[in-house]
Amino acid sequence: MISLMICFMIMRNCHSILCWFFIIGLLLCGCSTPATGKPQSVSDVVYGRGYMAEEEDAAPTLQPLLMDVIHPGDDFAEPHPAVILIHGGGFEGGSKKDERQFALARTLVAHGYACFLINYRLMKHHPPAPADYADHLSKAVHAAIVDAKTALRHITAHADDYGIDPNRIAIGGGSAGAIAALGAGLSATASFTNDGADYPPPPENNSDTEARAAAIINLWGTADFFPELFSTQSPPIMTVHGGKDFRVGVSLLPAENIDAKCKEFGIPHHYYPLPEEGHSPWRADLNGKPIAARVVEFLDTYLK
Repeated sequence: MISLMICFMIMRNCHSILCWFFIIGLLLCGCSTPATGKPQSVSDVVYGRGYMAEEEDAAPTLQPLLMDVIHPGDDFAEPHPAVILIHGGGFEGGSKKDERQFALARTLVAHGYACFLINYRLMKHHPPAPADYADHLSKAVHAAIVDAKTALRHITAHADDYGIDPNRIAIGGGSAGAIAALGAGLSATASFTNDGADYPPPPENNSDTEARAAAIINLWGTADFFPELFSTQSPPIMTVHGGKDFRVGVSLLPAENIDAKCKEFGIPHHYYPLPEEGHSPWRADLNGKPIAARVVEFLDTYLK
């Protein structure tokens, strides 16, 4: 059941008349979602804060990190499995409003999954990072993983409020979002908590929360930034990658590297190579089924 805390979280980030009517309805019914079976959604919920700057040499300040929540909308009789979805955009653009990602979320919600679509810091936000992350891209990759793990920790810490099972949270995305998902899902629970020693995480980032992804959805991403993160404790991974993709790595090489690591450490890997596809093949056929249907099958295998 959604708690008063979540209602107030939503109220703090509500900027439209429609949203306020939604909140009033929640308050009148004790902040529980009506048992109608219709999906319920809330936009711009704060899941943490991250350091950002308007210019490269400016001092970064903590700014809110936002997500949209879409829930199956039943009476929360049983905790739902959940999926964090992370948009692509080359760490330069994109947002949680990505239409293809939203379509995937609708399919997942129809199959009983609560979905959390997150924004994260991009290169234009000039996020700080530890000293060994020297260039703009590597800093943005680090920040995206920190933000993805912040979302995972937040959702885990407030699992009861969202009506989800904290042990059944998957994380995934496309392109840059898949890179962030792989980094967050493969890394140890205590890693990627901050942007360096000079930038401690605020309390609301739940940095002490033990949170681990139960599965990773990798749509045309790469783990070549952090191959050392694979281990026998890594969760199952689903990978889709095009053989004519030269935007993320070279052809199928990023996916083949992941497949090799999964075989090395005994990690379940549902691998769909697409030799004739390029980057971001959302409409691809995966052995007779669309991507969304294969994602549902994969998640049902490990989260249900």
